[in-house]
Amino acid sequence: MKKIEFKQKALSEANKALIMEYLDIVENDSENLERTMQLMDDNVVWVMEPTGDIYSGIEELKAFVESAMSGRIHEGEYNIEIKDWFTDGEYLCIEYTHGGKLTGSYMPGIKSKFKKGIAMYCITYHMKDGKFDQVHEYIQGTTFLANLAMPIFLKRMDKQAKKKISKNKEDIK
Repeated sequence: MKKIEFKQKALSEANKALIMEYLDIVENDSENLERTMQLMDDNVVWVMEPTGDIYSGIEELKAFVESAMSGRIHEGEYNIEIKDWFTDGEYLCIEYTHGGKLTGSYMPGIKSKFKKGIAMYCITYHMKDGKFDQVHEYIQGTTFLANLAMPIFLKRMDKQAKKKISKNKEDIK
């Protein structure tokens, strides 16, 4: 049997500050896009599961996050609840859930509320020099309907983000 080795990297002061800032955003200021984007490397790569959509670079990621944020509100009883987090000094992993109020922008006319626990999230972040440069987000519904709806909502957000990115590129020309 192969010997198991545990690798622990030293947590740099820059990455420690990054973690503390990000945890504060998640718990207290999750609707603040600009504050969140400041923590991302310009060349960040963000992968979404279960769809496998990939956002490369800060502009693509920002377009996706804006789309996601426009479709739901986290406040009061619908806030984000961190279940666990841990780091090895190079990677940060956060497990959380949240509720929300759907605004109708994902699917026109569909407005509803969903309570915490309908979906569980696990995000792994690679940290480099006090910035996140690689992120992999996993979303798992806890009900049949949530598992069915999640890829549909994610693909709708992806379509909105790509439309915005395309428009931004046209505006630059």
